[in-house]
Amino acid sequence: MDSADEEPELPFAVQDLIWRLEGKGEPMTRLPYLRQPELREYFPERASLSTITGWRSKVRLRVLEAIGNCNTLTHLDVDDIFHGDIWMLTASEREVVLRGFMSSTVIKEIRLYFSSRREVEMPISDEESFCLLIGRILNSSSVQVLKIQFCKLSARSFLNLASGLRGNSDSKLQCLELFDAWEDSSAVKHVADMINSAPRLETLTLSNMGAMEEEYVGILSQALIESTSLKQLWLDQVEWGAALLLKALAGDDGNRSIERLRLENMYRLGGSLREVLTSSPSLKEVRLWCVEMSPEEWHQLGEVIRDQARATYFTVQFLSFEWFEWESIEALACAASSEVKDPVVELALNHPNEDKLMLSVNLLGRVLRGEIKSLKSFTIWAGSMKGTWIPPNQPESILSMNGKTGETSVLKRLDLLLGSNDLCKVLLKDLFLCLRGNTSLIHLDFTKSKLDEETFRDLMELLQVNLTLREIDVSSTSWARDGKAALIDEAVKQNQKRAVYMSVFREAKLTFGDAKAGRLFICGSPLAGKTQLRQTLVHGKKWLKKPWAKFKRRTEGMEVEFLQNNDKGQISIWDLAGQEIFRTLQSVLFPQSSNFCVFLFVYSSFCQKTSLNKPEACFERELEEWLSFIASSTRVIGHNLPQVLVVISHKDKAIDNSLSWAKFIVNKLTKRFAKFVDLHPIQECFHVDARKNKQVITLKNHIFEIFEKLLKKKSPLVPHLCSQLSSFLVKNTKDNRSCPLWSSQKFCNFCAPHLTQFLPSSSAQAFDHSSIQKSITSYLNDVGTIISIPYLDHIIVDPNWLTHTLLGELVALGQHFQAQESQSFDKRISSDSYASKDGFVSERDFDRLIEEFLKKQPHGKRLLNRELLENILINLDLCFKVEDTSQYFIPSFIPEHSSTEVQKSQELAHVESMAWDSRVETSKFFGIRIQCQDRRTMSLTAAFFPCFQMFMRRKLISEMGVPKETITCSRHYLGFFLDGHKIYIEQGTSRNYVDVLMLCSDHKSRELAIKYVMKHIVQQLISFCASTKGCPGVALVLAVIQTRCVEMLIPSHLRGAILIEKLKSNFIRDIKDKLEDIQADKYNLMKEEELFSYEHIWPLIQGHITQVTFERARELLWESEVEAVVNEIRQKQMQQLESFEEDLSEQLASLFEGLNEVNKDLIHSYLENENLVTNADFPDVKDSNQPSSSCLSRVSTSVENLDTRLVLEKMDQVEKNLAQKVDGVDERLRSMQSILQRLEMKVEQILSLQKELQSTRSDFMSKVDRILEYSQTFQHSTTPKRPYITNNVGIFYRMSATLHTGTTVRLHLMCESATGFHPVKDQEGLKIRLDWKDCGWIQKTIEISFKFMYYAVKAGLDVTFGLGQAIPEWEDLKSDIVKLDGISDRDRSAVSKVGESKELREAWSRIQQTLAPQLRDSYSATFKLYQVKYVRQELGGHAWVCEECMNEGLRTGILLGI
Repeated sequence: MDSADEEPELPFAVQDLIWRLEGKGEPMTRLPYLRQPELREYFPERASLSTITGWRSKVRLRVLEAIGNCNTLTHLDVDDIFHGDIWMLTASEREVVLRGFMSSTVIKEIRLYFSSRREVEMPISDEESFCLLIGRILNSSSVQVLKIQFCKLSARSFLNLASGLRGNSDSKLQCLELFDAWEDSSAVKHVADMINSAPRLETLTLSNMGAMEEEYVGILSQALIESTSLKQLWLDQVEWGAALLLKALAGDDGNRSIERLRLENMYRLGGSLREVLTSSPSLKEVRLWCVEMSPEEWHQLGEVIRDQARATYFTVQFLSFEWFEWESIEALACAASSEVKDPVVELALNHPNEDKLMLSVNLLGRVLRGEIKSLKSFTIWAGSMKGTWIPPNQPESILSMNGKTGETSVLKRLDLLLGSNDLCKVLLKDLFLCLRGNTSLIHLDFTKSKLDEETFRDLMELLQVNLTLREIDVSSTSWARDGKAALIDEAVKQNQKRAVYMSVFREAKLTFGDAKAGRLFICGSPLAGKTQLRQTLVHGKKWLKKPWAKFKRRTEGMEVEFLQNNDKGQISIWDLAGQEIFRTLQSVLFPQSSNFCVFLFVYSSFCQKTSLNKPEACFERELEEWLSFIASSTRVIGHNLPQVLVVISHKDKAIDNSLSWAKFIVNKLTKRFAKFVDLHPIQECFHVDARKNKQVITLKNHIFEIFEKLLKKKSPLVPHLCSQLSSFLVKNTKDNRSCPLWSSQKFCNFCAPHLTQFLPSSSAQAFDHSSIQKSITSYLNDVGTIISIPYLDHIIVDPNWLTHTLLGELVALGQHFQAQESQSFDKRISSDSYASKDGFVSERDFDRLIEEFLKKQPHGKRLLNRELLENILINLDLCFKVEDTSQYFIPSFIPEHSSTEVQKSQELAHVESMAWDSRVETSKFFGIRIQCQDRRTMSLTAAFFPCFQMFMRRKLISEMGVPKETITCSRHYLGFFLDGHKIYIEQGTSRNYVDVLMLCSDHKSRELAIKYVMKHIVQQLISFCASTKGCPGVALVLAVIQTRCVEMLIPSHLRGAILIEKLKSNFIRDIKDKLEDIQADKYNLMKEEELFSYEHIWPLIQGHITQVTFERARELLWESEVEAVVNEIRQKQMQQLESFEEDLSEQLASLFEGLNEVNKDLIHSYLENENLVTNADFPDVKDSNQPSSSCLSRVSTSVENLDTRLVLEKMDQVEKNLAQKVDGVDERLRSMQSILQRLEMKVEQILSLQKELQSTRSDFMSKVDRILEYSQTFQHSTTPKRPYITNNVGIFYRMSATLHTGTTVRLHLMCESATGFHPVKDQEGLKIRLDWKDCGWIQKTIEISFKFMYYAVKAGLDVTFGLGQAIPEWEDLKSDIVKLDGISDRDRSAVSKVGESKELREAWSRIQQTLAPQLRDSYSATFKLYQVKYVRQELGGHAWVCEECMNEGLRTGILLGI
């Protein structure tokens, strides 16, 4: 039975395709590609269509019918199905495919992009019948977009298309795009018919249109005039564009509906464009891209834009502009500038080199200084500029304000794409300085720029003083991946809040001055002497006389006092309790203002329990913990890092006053935390007895010096009114501590007299005082003078009352209260106890705690009741009332774990309460870890996770509709169902990370599930971390968790996880290695693993996973990350191939130049030779880079290019394997096929160049051999032909060197590989001690070797042949070249007579005589050379090659053998 008639089972690819087309899998929205390897048996090339019979014909028809019956296709793009070759289907088959689109209500777009019938020699009737089918679809379906691109349809074909629209008032067509679409101009009348017949047509695009008769321009213009629905007209490379604009849009009779006009690659538009701008009443937006006009015309256009244009939005783009175009750019920008009209021009410039970039930078400077006021938006693209960048002929600052503030600038948006790290660093540093006083720019875009840490600090420092910026886009940069983007967004949000009250101050015309207020935080371990130091700093030695001074007490929460120094400023001192139980409270109340912070870390080296010094490691551990807390809790404010001073206390108890041990540790940690804190070196004044005022006074003065410097140089200006109020409030609090809690009205009454005093008379009556009061409250809260709690109608004017008296004592009481509860109620139900440990208490227990606290307050001084106290706790996120329950979540009152072992046991307890209840055998799991970028220097604070839990819980209920009863809260995790997915958010034991674990919904793909959780959970957590309620100093990065760990709910500290960037890097490296192996191993073609098969190795987990496991990277990552890997591979491969191609082209050009030199020498040396080759024998170097079409054929069989063809064969194999594994399995990798095709084209070009280079190289060596005077007989002999001479230590002998009897030299032989001659590595050579007979032929051998090297250098082949290390110093070689200008008269005479040189023959005779007896044809030991024979005589016939070249030649098949 004929194989064509057999009916085997359908291949999986066919079954899967039909299954999806029938709607049983993921819906298909586009036509399938039928030329993939698995389908080629049924859909071959057009020439093979006659072979499709029997079973294959049935399969083919079944696939086409499935396409025709599919009701989910939204796009009809004929380029999808056969890469545009629609003629591979018969007329009846095309009708089968297209019938499904008739009357379709889901189709949105038709794109006709296929091979011209002329290219494939198809009859015109096929094209016209096909267009008639498309016309029927237009008539009966919901098509909104029709694109016809590069088809060159006949007029009748357009008539058939138009027939589908004619008379169809229900047509949904909104967009018509024509790109080089018609064969002749007569088709225009049918295009006009299509425009008139589409009542909803809004967009018309005409591109790549050549010359056209005026009659047809008039027909098209009239159609545009009559259209009332058209909103956008786009003309690209339309020769008659100017005439069309004048006829259709200009004048009183022009179109009245077009609002947007886009012109690209057009010329001679000056007059017509100005006419349109001044007369079209509907035109609102104009885009000009690469439009050529003279500077005078651009100037005139700018004047029209400024004075007469009705459009309010102009975008002008210049792509790789030339020098003469710069005059046009300046002419437009200057002429359109107006002092009274808002800017309407958006300018975009692309820069291929440094000089043109500097022109744009200078223009940007003029715009920022307010000298040019025409630009609303400015875009500078310099993405192609890589590597080191040095501004040409510029001073240190390349962008300067020249003494101006920037307040007169009108620029709203600035986009910079900078492809060089150096360029970013230099330009952006100057830019940020220029923007410090700018009040117009609201949007900065650095998408895809090369940004670094220093630039990030510069930007955050700018945001300290610039409150105008509202959006900063850093997508597709390193900042988007390492968490900095979230920190920037949060800083912008906080600035918008600051901008509100600062704008009120400016509008009220208040006077501004240097800031006067700052904060000093005292931290350290318990009993380090922090409170004593604070008391001495504030009160001097007076406090020692107080009755309570002799008692040792521990700080509870935070104690706040104010230290004033006349008019130099005031410092609020925040004394942080050392006990861990207060860390959550400190995190919540930690100030997140934009002002800088100074910290005193106080440490006592004296252990009170043992009366001995503590180990030095104790100091390092405590300092490291507090530095991590400071780095994590303070906002990044540019280069103004938190200042940290280390104070060693209890000097009176120190055995040794030397601080060398502490200095060493401080220096060590200074390096580690250099990016996050400014850790000051320890000075002698930092070693104190905190009770001795004389010792503390020096430290106090040092602190004031730091604050005075920082307040003056680093803080933004503030209203004098606020500084005055802050001082009065501090004095009032000191005098009257009995009333720390004021109503909002009382606070306003206090401020009113001062407000009247500072407001100018012009603003006192007209300005709204309430708005100023709100702004004053916001500012004083930011600097820490008062505490304003949201949604609470009270102001706390004594921060110490809140942080210490209220919350500090309440937390301490809560700890004690819980301990008592555990002892007194140990017989209660265990679930209650566990709930309490998890942070939940019942309403009854919460009431008892509050009542206990209120009882301890002095009688008659109760400032608040239970309700007010509860509101304070809830609004500070210290307490969360669970809706519709009788429970309160108060994790701040629950002790932290005392040891790692206790932490792990607690974690095991809560992990046991987590479970995948709804899992089935086919369940899909996914885990993502959000972790601190630098886990050694940062951690999430104690308050972070409880606050995020409650934030997320409220969001889930109020915004996402998640039922309350499905949400589970615990101290360390949050569990819920969302969009069908079961999700756990779990805090890590080390507080360095948070894990998001997910059991994916059975009804959604894993990819969709990942996208959903990334958007709604992961991004929410990252944004929350950057907010004031999170950890604004922490940058977060993402890691992916081992799937098996997620499935088994293994405890978090044991889970396997790898950073996504590291996994991608490993993935990319693996792919690159495989691509390199493609050329290296031709015998492994069929064993080649799939290109994307990289597997990450997970180690075993004791007690859980007992063996090493492997997981594919593409299954761990999600689509966007895999696409990033593919794109990076593509870019690198294309760059390498382009570089390789460029190098080959340069070699070829150099080689041709060398050949010309060789020919000149041949002409000079052999005037009597009739067969001389002239320069005309060689192609022009200019054309050497242009391979012919025949050279690009992949069926090239040139043996010497076998390696390159192996690359192509390997790509075929990879593409085939990839298609087999991609289709129906992983759509995200489909794009790799097109990447391989692009790489394939590039390799074909390189193959052509290699072939041309090899041929020319052989020609070159043949001519050099003639220059060296080898006879034809000798050229084909079996003797090595590339000798050279060195001294006994391997250094080349110069031609001018004198040889003496008794001198020791070494004779070397080069490898004669056809791919390039080169010295042999580690070749010892033959050692010769010269006698008087040897000197002559050795001298001639030296001349031979120098001639060869001379011509190799001339031809640029010193690198190609590997001679770089062999060639002597150029100066030495150049001095010897003089001797090579001609050949001796004796030799010339010998050549004219017998055709060869006597001296040369004698020299080679001696070489043979010398070699033969000593080596007896065994060259491998001394010279490491082997005799081989090439397949083709033109490659050299016999040759002596090194072992490496021999193995390579045998592998690639260019050698017959040895």
